[in-house]
Amino acid sequence: MSAEDGGTGSHMLVEHFTTTHFPDDPVLDAAYAAALLRRTATTPDSDALVRLYNPAPTLSFGRLDALRTQFPDAVEAARRHGFTPVVRSAGGRAAAYHEQSLVLEIFAPDTQGMTGARARFRELTTRLVSVLRDLGIDARIGAVPGEYCPGDWTINGAARVKLAGTAQRIISGAWLFGAELVVTDPEPTRAVLTDVNAALDLEFDPSTAAALADFNPAISLEKVKIAILTDLGAAREVVPEPGVIADAISNRASHAP
Repeated sequence: MSAEDGGTGSHMLVEHFTTTHFPDDPVLDAAYAAALLRRTATTPDSDALVRLYNPAPTLSFGRLDALRTQFPDAVEAARRHGFTPVVRSAGGRAAAYHEQSLVLEIFAPDTQGMTGARARFRELTTRLVSVLRDLGIDARIGAVPGEYCPGDWTINGAARVKLAGTAQRIISGAWLFGAELVVTDPEPTRAVLTDVNAALDLEFDPSTAAALADFNPAISLEKVKIAILTDLGAAREVVPEPGVIADAISNRASHAP
């Protein structure tokens, strides 16, 4: 993928990937994503980068959630379930994931701004759906009534349940596309999302929160990880830059409730 196309080419290839994450500090994971985005924006000739990792139990709130008067109650509900609350940079509502999940983030330089967002959603969400179908999962695109963090670019299973949400964060000079896939063991995410959405006074049907294993019991984290990296062409793992980690640490507080 070239920086010139703003990430809307017909078939993006992202050669570099990282698995850098902070399993003891989900808040720093969110801050690190924001720091990587800023690093990409300030280095226009930088290569696109995939970040793919297994998170600690995390309840990721959107900025709109944090503005609600019920937000403190929702934060406490997440903690009662053993999920660390964080406030992410990308949009949407509350989402939950844990050790049996994969968090996917793609960063790239950008010259298009918001005008490229829809094409990027279409391409990358379609690519993810194709990867999941190849893994034996009846994945489709479209919102499911009563889903958590509702959105037009939801990846659903058989048009009945939600398998993953997708989101973007666009700043001057760069974009971030993100998705979280619960691979196995969906019950903890159903339980925490039930209480968190109740605290926020938001509609949520727990039966719509699913895992990939609900459609293919033979699925595994490693199979999904390899399939995603292969589809993106990501073959070269890179080490974290000390400056990016330092930036994340210095801005960590902005992602803590």
